[in-house]
Amino acid sequence: MNNDNYKFILADDHKGNKALVVIKGSWTNDLVNSSKVVDGSRFKDVAQQLKHIIDSASVIEKDGEQSCN
Repeated sequence: MNNDNYKFILADDHKGNKALVVIKGSWTNDLVNSSKVVDGSRFKDVAQQLKHIIDSASVIEKDGEQSCN
């Protein structure tokens, strides 16, 4: 899914670990290296919504391609 200059990535190792990433612009090494955990109280409501999304999403192999459900 690509919306303007945004990319949405879901990773799932099927061992209980998942990552949901929203990128605005380009995914670069500098961007990855400067990432931090978001834990501010202003983010609490959004974090709850994202928890629901990531808990209900998974990556499956479909016809040799990765897709998200």
